[in-house]
Amino acid sequence: MDLYVLRHGPAEDRNYQKYPDDRERPLTRKGMARLARQLRGMNSLKLTPEVVVSSPLTRAMQTAELVMEGLAANCRLEVSDAMTPSADPQDILDELAWTHSSLASVMVVGHEPHLSSLVSLVSSGSPDAAIRLRKGGLCKLRIPTLGTGRCGRIEWSLTPRQMIRLV
Repeated sequence: MDLYVLRHGPAEDRNYQKYPDDRERPLTRKGMARLARQLRGMNSLKLTPEVVVSSPLTRAMQTAELVMEGLAANCRLEVSDAMTPSADPQDILDELAWTHSSLASVMVVGHEPHLSSLVSLVSSGSPDAAIRLRKGGLCKLRIPTLGTGRCGRIEWSLTPRQMIRLV
């Protein structure tokens, strides 16, 4: 399986008066515009996920929806609590193994530090490697067989600026 790991785009600053529930904090206008430019780069890579699995938090859902609209692929959206910031990264691997092991390509959209822990777990067997995805960053993992701990490798990792420069 090719697993594309995408961190949500730039979101509004934490403001407990404006967003008492941080789960509702949306992307900024600039974040949406930058993501639209990044999508041209993603399309140049010919990304074709069969499913996009997103965190239920607003900023991740907005990112996932923009990606689905902008990619030249016919994919469906699923929402998973295993993609929330506090989830154990092994939970999403277990979920993918249980529900999507037959798929060739999946994209997950979520948050830090969860996503870096996921990339680290897949590539090293430990969720604690020094890996960090920037807002809007994208990483491709190649996972021959979904499993526990180290089950794949990092193919590449791109910053938003690198994606924009691909076209």
